[in-house]
Amino acid sequence: MKFKKLAALGLVSSLLFAAAACGDDDDSDSTKGDGDSSSDALAAPAKDTKATLRVWLNGPDTPQDMRDWAIAEFKKQYPNVTVKIEEQEWDGLVPRLTTALDSADTPDIVEMGNTQAQEFEAAGALTDLSSKLDELGGDDLLESLKEAGSYNEQFYGLPLYAGARVVTYRTDLFEKSKLEVPTTLDEFVEAGKKLQKDNASTPNFSGIYFPGRNWQAMLSFIWDAGGDIATQSDGEWTGTLADKESVDGLTTVQDIMKNANKAPADSDDRNDYIDFCANEVGMLMGPGWKQGQIEEECPALKGKLGVFPLPGSDGDVAPSFLGGSVLGLSAKGKNQGLAYQFLKLINGDEFQTQYAENSLIPNKKSLLDKVAGSPGALAQAEAAENSRFTPSSEFWAQVEGDNILQDMGTQIGNGDDVEKAASTANDAIVEILNQ
Repeated sequence: MKFKKLAALGLVSSLLFAAAACGDDDDSDSTKGDGDSSSDALAAPAKDTKATLRVWLNGPDTPQDMRDWAIAEFKKQYPNVTVKIEEQEWDGLVPRLTTALDSADTPDIVEMGNTQAQEFEAAGALTDLSSKLDELGGDDLLESLKEAGSYNEQFYGLPLYAGARVVTYRTDLFEKSKLEVPTTLDEFVEAGKKLQKDNASTPNFSGIYFPGRNWQAMLSFIWDAGGDIATQSDGEWTGTLADKESVDGLTTVQDIMKNANKAPADSDDRNDYIDFCANEVGMLMGPGWKQGQIEEECPALKGKLGVFPLPGSDGDVAPSFLGGSVLGLSAKGKNQGLAYQFLKLINGDEFQTQYAENSLIPNKKSLLDKVAGSPGALAQAEAAENSRFTPSSEFWAQVEGDNILQDMGTQIGNGDDVEKAASTANDAIVEILNQ
C-alpha cells in the first residue's frame, strides 16, 4: 500500500473530525431518533422504508469499491433507501462537526478519530449503543478502540479500523552487526546500542531513533513496565505516571535516548524518514506504513528494510498505542434504526475483511489473521493484539494540546531526573482530567 493512502490513518493521535456537508433528506417515512437510544429507536425498520441515509467517512482509507459494496448490500435489505456516503477531510474540521451534530441537517453516521471521540460522547452528541455492544462484537473488538468509543461506562463509538506502531529497521545493518530480530525488550535496547557503536563513524547515527517528543512510543515502555498514565475510580482520576513502574519504563526510554540515539530531545518523529533516508537510523518506532514512506522517499533503501512488532520484557509483543477511528450515530439523527442496520453491515466480517485485504487493521481481534500486504501491515496486526489507549476522558485532547507528555520527553531526553519529570507531568495531567 502506498504511503499517501496509509498516511491518512495518521497514528491518530492527530486525527481530526469530518467536515459538515450539505445534503437533502427525503426521510418522509424514516425512523425517528432524536437521541432516543432505546431498543425501539434502534430496531430494524420495515423493509419498505423510504429514506436517505447520510454517512460521513473520512479520507481515502475506505476505498470506493468497499463503499460501493456496502451500498449495494444495504440496497438488498432496504431497496427504497438511498445511502449517501460523503467523504470528509481530517484536517482542522472539529468545529464544523460540532456544528453538524447539533444541526437539524445532521448526518446519520459519522467517523471520528479515536483520541477525539470522547469529546462528542461526553457532550451527548452520539447515540448510546451500550445495549448493542455484545451484538457488535463485545470483547472481540480491538480493546483500545473500544475504549475510545466508550465514555462513563457507556458505549457510543464502534471501532472502524486501526493502525499500530511497529519497529522499522535496516536489515543490512543488522546483518553487518550480526544481529537477529530482538525477541525481548532488553534485546531490543541492546541491539540499538550495538548499532550505535558499530556505526559511530556515521554522523548523527541513531541505533534506535527516539526524539524526545515522541510520546506515543514512550507509552509502550511505560505499559510494558506495568505503569500507566492515570486510572479512574468513582469519577476521580488518580495519576500513575510518577509511580515506580511508570518511572522504570521511562528510565529505559532515557537509557535509549542517551546511549542509542542522536535525535534531538526537543523534536518529534514527524520527519524521521528524512534521517532514515540519510542512512542515520538503524531502527525506529512508527506506524506500519513507515516502511512504505521510506521506500517511496528513498528508493535506494528498497530491499534493505524489515519490520517487527516491539517485543515486551516477557518475550510477548509489547503493549502498543493503537490509532484509528470509530463510527457513531448522531443522537439527533432521524434514521436511528436504519443507521444502526448500516452500522451492523460495516461491522460485519465480510466488510471488515476488506480492510484487512487493503493492509489496514480490521476492528475485531478474530480478523487480525486476515491482514494482507506489506510486512508493516502484518507486523502492526500482530502489535494490535496487545493494544492500549490513553485515559478515557473528554479532556484528553487538552493534555495533548498542552504538550505535557512531549515536554516530559524533552526533559528526559536532555538528561533531567526521570522521576521529577514524570511527577511534573503527572500533576499537570491529573489537574486537567479532574477539571
